[in-house]
Amino acid sequence: MANEAVDQATDRTYFGLTLSQHADRIRKLATERGLTGETFDRVTAKAVEMIPTIKLSDGQR
Repeated sequence: MANEAVDQATDRTYFGLTLSQHADRIRKLATERGLTGETFDRVTAKAVEMIPTIKLSDGQR
């Protein structure tokens, strides 16, 4: 667990989480929504890919 904390500390964060942490949360949500197979893989991969592109401020277009 200590090594995991070190690895995550060097990863870039988005909205307070690393991409790996976002991926885990997205997979959990997709599973809860009943996504499976190719749809699960496609949707979760696209969602993780989009995280770095999200802008919360209208001034950052």
